[in-house]
Amino acid sequence: MTQELVSDFDQFKVAVATQARSYFSTYRFWAMLGLVLAIGGGITIYLAFHRGAFGHAGFATSPAYLGSILGFISFLAIVVGAFFGGDAISTDFGTKTGYYILAQPVKRSVLLSGRYAAALLVSGGIVALFYVIALIGGVGFFSFGAVPWGNVGESFLLAMLVTAGVLSFAFCLSAVSRSPVIGLVVTIIVLLVGLNIVDSVLGSFAGPGVLWYSILYAARTVSTTVAPAVTGVAATAAPPLWQAAAISAVYAVGFYIVAHVLYYREET
Repeated sequence: MTQELVSDFDQFKVAVATQARSYFSTYRFWAMLGLVLAIGGGITIYLAFHRGAFGHAGFATSPAYLGSILGFISFLAIVVGAFFGGDAISTDFGTKTGYYILAQPVKRSVLLSGRYAAALLVSGGIVALFYVIALIGGVGFFSFGAVPWGNVGESFLLAMLVTAGVLSFAFCLSAVSRSPVIGLVVTIIVLLVGLNIVDSVLGSFAGPGVLWYSILYAARTVSTTVAPAVTGVAATAAPPLWQAAAISAVYAVGFYIVAHVLYYREET
């Protein structure tokens, strides 16, 4: 009697579940969860007890409030993407894990897609939690009808796409790193420091229109979609929604393909 082969989809589900459980057991997941609750919850609680701060902070309307609060999403997407994608591949080649994992009768494409799906689910869940906290404040401080639900929905979908783009970029850097820690740190440095410096220099000389290559530029639209002009982000400094979505999609698909190719070529 021959044993029935396990399908790629079944292996994919196992890869997703295994990777997700490994994330839930790490300090970085609980640290990010605590950060979101501390910042989002802390701001909400503070404003609940200091309603007079609304006028001073420019929160006269629900869109202005939500736009300002959601300005944190661009930073959050980069950090969670780096935390959950920076060592997703390098752990196979920088530790002894690869000698066991890659010897199993599972396609590397299945392993990679399962890990990516798990990272996106966990990262997206953290980003979604921040949206929930922001909406609780928007409804509580103003009213249900005052919340621009359509704009918030567009902003959320863009935030998920930005997160996917950052994850693909992190997976790509992880594929060329032999150390899980280095892969994670390099991703944060490249995005938060390197790309930020390049964007600032080019933007100051030629204007924000030349930043079409930058996912940080695309991330600005997450908040401006809710409020066309919020504190610290002018509408002219952020791309239109379609362009932000296109930049993020190119990052998500393009860097994932590169990571896939590099993962196949790497040897333990």
